[in-house]
This record gives sequence, structure tokens and C-alpha cells, in this order.
Amino acid sequence: MQQFDIVIVGNSAAGLQAVRTIRRHSSRVSVALVDREACPAYSRVLTPYFIGGKTGRENLFIVDETFYRDMGVTTLFGQAALSLDADRRELRLAGGSVLGFGALLLALGSEARQFQPGLERVSTLRHLADADRLAALLQRARCVTALGAGLVSVPVLSHLPPEVERHLVVGSDRIFSRLLDAESAAVLEEHFQAAGVVLHKREDITGVREGERLRLSLASGKSLDSDVLLVGKGVLPNTLLAREAGLAVADGILVDDCCRTSCPAIYAAGDAAQGRDYVTGATTVQGNWITAVEQGEVAARNMLGLQQCYEGSMKNNITEVFGLDVAAIGYCSDDAPRTVVHGSLASRRYRKLFLDGKERVIGAVLIGETNDSGVYYHMVRTRLSFPGRRLVQGDAGYGAFTRQIA
Repeated sequence: MQQFDIVIVGNSAAGLQAVRTIRRHSSRVSVALVDREACPAYSRVLTPYFIGGKTGRENLFIVDETFYRDMGVTTLFGQAALSLDADRRELRLAGGSVLGFGALLLALGSEARQFQPGLERVSTLRHLADADRLAALLQRARCVTALGAGLVSVPVLSHLPPEVERHLVVGSDRIFSRLLDAESAAVLEEHFQAAGVVLHKREDITGVREGERLRLSLASGKSLDSDVLLVGKGVLPNTLLAREAGLAVADGILVDDCCRTSCPAIYAAGDAAQGRDYVTGATTVQGNWITAVEQGEVAARNMLGLQQCYEGSMKNNITEVFGLDVAAIGYCSDDAPRTVVHGSLASRRYRKLFLDGKERVIGAVLIGETNDSGVYYHMVRTRLSFPGRRLVQGDAGYGAFTRQIA
């Protein structure tokens, strides 16, 4: 059995940030990083660009092999974590080897929900192998259908050649239902339809029949012929390892404000972790890159004995769809006490701020221009009172605002 001071399971945002943080504070701590994929860390956000032919496969990688060597990290890539003994502080890998640890970080990420596995022209997009498979499938596709209007399926459709027929099947009453309020979603839907996307809202795919083309049966009784079906209908946090080890699990692996699980020597961060939401105070799986980085940092510091509490996670998603940048920050729901809107899709500068009962900014949706998204993120983080319409309209410079929150 190999023994390490710290073992990290997961090689994406949370895991990488934990490695960087550990080495920033200690060069002596022994660290092992385990991941089931046999490659350096890559960006899932960029995979739709690769699939659409907008960037090369080599540009997906965030780091290369030298990063891990320079950080003095023992890598065990291509090896899945099979079981965890929390009391004995032992992690068993699928290949049969066992790692002992002083502290363990579970940065396990999440999995795409499956839909009729085994169909040749039906795919999810979560891992690099999925991206490779989809890139090959889409080369000759004349019609592509996506199930679920989230941050996987919509960017893929948006990066396809304009001559490809595109359908989007959505179970809810709007796109990006987990990110946006109804009004902001309607603004985007108008843009999508202008780009040629056929929206099927309050609809579902109940069956797929393979032939020369895919015949998709819809819940409404209609059918749709397509060459490829991309399933992007939700993700599931990878909690099985933690659950079987007896750790507290709800939707994700439950963590406290130190990113510690119900076992004091084990921490969790990123898309598999369920912690406190900064705005609402409720526990949630936030599932975005910034949260994973922040939690990875906090977990690493606490594993080193450097006490740090996390103020809570926030929604902070930025994407580009059909040539339009979109950012959703903080609490962006229909039931916010008050909202302030400025701009329009025509101006390509739409702003919607969400305020609580004390007139503090709790969320923001930016469409068309997102360069100042960091300003709005800081507004929510600092519980800033609404600074007035001039800032939202872009009439006021940011200098005065920056001095105000400094």
C-alpha cells in the first residue's frame, strides 16, 4: 500500500486548484492525484468548440504532463476509485492498488444522465471520449437534435455549421430553466429562433428508433427525424463512492463551510459537493467552474491545517451561444423581490439585476456583453446596495463603483 499525506480524486477545476494551493503553502506534503481518465486535465467548456470545428483537440488541455511533475504530484491516471474505507483512511482503485491517506479530497465531478444506452447515434457530452465520438458523428449530420436546453446541448448546437438543421427539445417552459428567469430566457429564445433553431418546449423524447436516420418519438405524439441526438438533460453528482463509504450524501456529498464531509479527514469540492449557497443559505450543488475552484482552494487550505471558512457558493455561469455572450450570476429567479432591467436584444446589451427586500443586489443576468460580469459578481459577494440605474445602463464609469467596494 502506498501512503500519502493527501490524496485527491478528480482532475478538473477543484482538483487542480487544490494541487496549486497545497504547493503554494507546502513543498513537503506528499500528494497523489487519481482520475479515471488517462490524460491531463482539459476544459469541458471548450468541447463544443472542438466538436464544431472551431478549435483543435490539443487546445482543450488546461495543463500538460509537466505540470504534475513540477508540482511534485504522483498521478494515477486511467484508474477509477473503486471503494473507500473512511475509518482506515484507505482508497482502493479499480486496478487493485490501495492508497493510504492522511486527508482525502473527493473532487469527483458529475455524470450526464443516460438515455437509452447503446444507440450508435445518440450521445451525451461529459468526457473527452464523448467529445471525440460526437465530433465524428456530426461530420456528416444534416440534422441534429438536442434533448435538454442547458449548458451542454445549447453550445453544441450553436457551434454547428449554419446549414445544419437544429432542433431543441425542452421539458420545461423555457430554455436554461436552472439558470435564468422566464423573461431573460424569452430574450434568448427569440435569438435562438432567429438563428434557425426549432424549439420544442414542454416536450420530451419518449423513444428512439434507429434506421437510415433516427426516428424520435415525442411525448406529444409527434415524431422527428434526425441524424444525431445529443442528450444534455441534466447531470448527476458522482456520490456513489462517498455513499457506500457511509458519508452523508443528499443530492451531492454534504460538506460544511470548511468543505469537510461528515468524516473529518475527508473533504469534497466541485460538482459532487453540496454546500451552502451564499445568497439563499440553502445547501446546493452549484456545478460551475468558479465554485469548484473556490471550494478546491478552501479544502486544500483546511487539509493543510490552515483554517479557512467558505462564505458559500454562487451561481456564476458564462457561455457563448449563437454568437451571443450570456452570464448568469447569483440568484436569478422569478420570485426575486425586485428586478431592474435595461437594454434589449437589439442593442446586444441586456442587463437584469435581481434585488432582495433590502435593495441589495442578489443576482444579475447579462446578455450580449459580459466583460463586466466580475463587477456584478462582486456586487453580490459584497451584498452591495443597488448602485443605481446609471451603472446598469453603462452611463457611469466603474471607477467610482470600484472605490465604493474597495
